[in-house]
Amino acid sequence: MSKKCIYCGALLEDDDMFCDECGKKQEKTAESGGKEDSGGPGNEKKKKKPALPVVIAVAAALVCIFVAGGSLLSSKDKEADSPRTSAQSEDRTSSSPKDSKKDRTEARSEEKDSGGKSSSSTSEAELLEYIDQAEEVYSDAYDKIHVLADEEEDFVERSRKQCEIVETLLSDLSKLQQQAESVSGIDANLKTAGLEYFNMMSDSQNAVLEIWTFLADYLDFCEAYLDNRPRAEDYTSTEEYYNAFYPWYQNVKEGYAAVDSCPPCLEIRWKQYETILDLNDSISRKLYLSVQYDDPLRYQSAQNMIDRYDTVEMLRYSEFLDSLEGEQNHYLGQRSLSSKLAQEIHTYSEMDEKERDGYEFEYVRTGKISINYDTVDTIYPSLYNSYDAFLVIKTGCASGTRKILVEAEIPGFTQNYKETFTLDSAYTEIYVKPPALTGDLNLSAAKDAQINVTVSNSDGTLIEAKTFPVTIKSKYDFEWYSDEYGVATKDNILCFLTPEAPAISELKRLAIDHISSITNGQMESFVGYQNTKWNNHYVGTYLQAAGIMRALYESGVRYNMDSFSLSGSNQHILFPEEVLEQKSGLCIETSLVVASALQSAGMHVFLIFPPGHAQVAVEVWNGSGDDATGTGNYFLIETTALSEDSNNQSVFEENANALLDYKNAGTGPITYYNHDSWRKYLTDDTYVIDCGDSGTLGLTPFAN
Repeated sequence: MSKKCIYCGALLEDDDMFCDECGKKQEKTAESGGKEDSGGPGNEKKKKKPALPVVIAVAAALVCIFVAGGSLLSSKDKEADSPRTSAQSEDRTSSSPKDSKKDRTEARSEEKDSGGKSSSSTSEAELLEYIDQAEEVYSDAYDKIHVLADEEEDFVERSRKQCEIVETLLSDLSKLQQQAESVSGIDANLKTAGLEYFNMMSDSQNAVLEIWTFLADYLDFCEAYLDNRPRAEDYTSTEEYYNAFYPWYQNVKEGYAAVDSCPPCLEIRWKQYETILDLNDSISRKLYLSVQYDDPLRYQSAQNMIDRYDTVEMLRYSEFLDSLEGEQNHYLGQRSLSSKLAQEIHTYSEMDEKERDGYEFEYVRTGKISINYDTVDTIYPSLYNSYDAFLVIKTGCASGTRKILVEAEIPGFTQNYKETFTLDSAYTEIYVKPPALTGDLNLSAAKDAQINVTVSNSDGTLIEAKTFPVTIKSKYDFEWYSDEYGVATKDNILCFLTPEAPAISELKRLAIDHISSITNGQMESFVGYQNTKWNNHYVGTYLQAAGIMRALYESGVRYNMDSFSLSGSNQHILFPEEVLEQKSGLCIETSLVVASALQSAGMHVFLIFPPGHAQVAVEVWNGSGDDATGTGNYFLIETTALSEDSNNQSVFEENANALLDYKNAGTGPITYYNHDSWRKYLTDDTYVIDCGDSGTLGLTPFAN
């Protein structure tokens, strides 16, 4: 039987008390409560982001594993175009650096005492000594880090001190490398191996320094800024809340800009993180306008945007740890290879000329790469534009550089993705999202598909080809919530708004005829908030909403009374074009049609979701041009009226006249709500979505 070292993950015999790889005593197994290979931040992907003390504890565990030389995950790395397995999965039979050096020193001493002669030349012995010194300074540095981990309780402060130790280690390694490079009189094969050893040692420790520096900076940023976000419940008024929230966000932007230690492997995710932080800009503006207009809808929308921010920020945090874990595994591979190469160099130094002839160092891996993949298992076409990637390639060279060509596609769904990358010794993540096919795709039903990916050398020779299964959902399928790729929340229904669709333009043209009929020819255009005599009297907004409803009704569109719920999974939702074509739609579907038409005219529209229902609210604006302003007053549009007898032209004419008389608000299918009316109407269970957020969130409709 065998077990794994609780510190570094090396394979051990069941009765081994010490690890041959890291030299540490196995006081208890992972199963009985020791450090676990499978623990750490990788398991937090679907959990709520912990408070800062828990984050620090998790990060501290991550660092402890770095210190021990272990791995958070059992390795699945495969070294490309090589019959050998990767560094993480190779058989670990070597002794610890200190023990190896001691054994070699004792062997040489015994050989000298017995009158023997070392097979190594003086120059070779000098190179070996520099390598031995490198192993020793490495071991001494991590002994100090172990002591520091026991003495310093504050994680951030400990990380800073650990960085100082690693910086000193890197300086020592640099000096030893310079001395090793100056050694002459040794064969080219050994010279190359010695340089490769120092390159991998330095690269691995630079990665450690990057990780610890960023973790410390990020946690400082969290503690100083993110964790101090104002909460609405702590303030007596919305104005006080806004006055605290806005300067907090400005400080967050400054704090983010000050974090300049992002590792290269995190650059894409760190930029995405800035986009998430900038949601607070939209939140601030909503809060400001909710104060200016005494607007409950904008306030409710701000609170829901905060919920979305929390959801996505947690996901990005989890992705940070995933990326750092990938860099850690890459660094561990480099360190493992350098350790094995040091032993192989010593073995080579003992060979005679015949044994050396044609010898290739097994652990010289210049330009050799490891490749891992993360892929989605389900794609919702409606959310196509919200995905960061369908495939993430995690790769990097053991040392040196390598130019590769990546190609990927999902047959029947995407075009072929093709791009060239130059890899170096740093860990790299390649985000792959092939462009969608153009034309009419068959997406009316879910289907099984596959992600095909090939990685080739720059000359076209194949390194690796992989196929991953994926389910392509129907373009009508929608999940109200998921924490996987796409970050589906209720707001993602905005992907079903199609204000630019030809069918919506045609609906507006039909609406103009009804607007003209209602006003006896006094209004004959769909003007949105542009200057007309109507818009200063609330009537222009009403007339355009009435025109859309009349156009829908007269074109034969009727309300479908099937059930609807925000808590449902894989809900089937028609796009506005299909509703107009099929002449029927659920409340959410007919609401999307009306919202798309009003939004296409530049009007400010909300989707309102009382429990089990969907409605539309369109804001009344005063003035025109640069003087136009919101009011915080809205017409609530009830699309279920598309199946009611009351939905006739005389009703809209009567309501228009009532508004012109300034005596009565709209009633029936289109009802006027002022601030107080909204406060009474909205409940804790009502979800409010600002259709204007489609641009802010990048939730645009799938082109196909």
